[in-house]
Amino acid sequence: MHYNYSKNPKNTAIDLFAGAGGLSLGLHQAGWNVTTAIEIDSWASATYRHNFPDTHLITQDAREIDFTPFQGIDLVAGGPPCQPFSVAGKQLAQADPRDIVPEFIRAVKQIRPKAFIMENVPGLQTAKHLPYFQWLNQQFSALKYTLCINILDTASYGVPQHRNRLFFVGLLEDISFSFLPKTHGLGMQNPYISAGEALINVPNDTPNTAKVTYAKNPILRPSPWAGMLVNGQGRPINLNEPSRTIPATAGGNRTHIVDRDGILLEYHRYLRKGGRPRSGQVEGVRRLTLRESARLQSFPDQFVFRGPKTAQYKQVGNAVPPLLAKAVGLSVYQALFNNRLEFEYRSTPELTVKY
Repeated sequence: MHYNYSKNPKNTAIDLFAGAGGLSLGLHQAGWNVTTAIEIDSWASATYRHNFPDTHLITQDAREIDFTPFQGIDLVAGGPPCQPFSVAGKQLAQADPRDIVPEFIRAVKQIRPKAFIMENVPGLQTAKHLPYFQWLNQQFSALKYTLCINILDTASYGVPQHRNRLFFVGLLEDISFSFLPKTHGLGMQNPYISAGEALINVPNDTPNTAKVTYAKNPILRPSPWAGMLVNGQGRPINLNEPSRTIPATAGGNRTHIVDRDGILLEYHRYLRKGGRPRSGQVEGVRRLTLRESARLQSFPDQFVFRGPKTAQYKQVGNAVPPLLAKAVGLSVYQALFNNRLEFEYRSTPELTVKY
């Protein structure tokens, strides 16, 4: 499926560090016209170009781009690479050569949009990175933007996956803003979308050939969904709840596991009772396919990913889940244009969305 935009678009946006296009897709669903996107990775660019043929795609390094020609665009959005702040990495912040948050700031400074949305990992807000976090706030405030910062869980907006993301929203005008209220979860009108519901009738896809074998020295936890019972860092998914976070390193042994017959649940109980660790391949379980991973990120089945399977898994794991992007995009759209659009979702297994 292709996503088309009008020839004379209003409510325009530019997507920096666009990846495969999860943020662009969500913004499009929220009423924005993403007229330009920037992505340097070749396979992610190929995916983006296929799905958004009418968007001007720039494949240069953001550090080499002069953003002043984009003045007049209403919204600057993007998720600078999160590795410098991820708890899974070395957390080097500005000492990490991959830190290009300053380029996002420069884009905002040169374009002067009505608003911006910057997405990153919650680790950016931890005590370890407090000086950097404060510096970032000062930079945006110096540009006369009013900031609103929040950590949002994707599952609270209909994504069948728990994934916490940090959002900075800046508004140039002094207008009221609030993030869209949660739509799913405990106490909400809609329950969480479970992984099991999301994985019904997934289109046929190439099976993931990464084997699941019993860990030689299993790490046991009270929860069967935690610990390390098998090789690699992929863990069994509780199909009755939203999935745990889909990582960008999936594709091999770090891909999560589908265990519909409860084989690893039984093994967990067996170990808890003092049983000896088993060895060899775990029969009856498998790792997520690419299309299943995309479902758990809320990508529609028609969205096409390009490149080798490892590159496709990386694109899925790196993406901003479209439904979360839609929720944040709607919040900004409503604040700027006073247009009370409703957050729509469909809880069908296909997770299809209206365009």
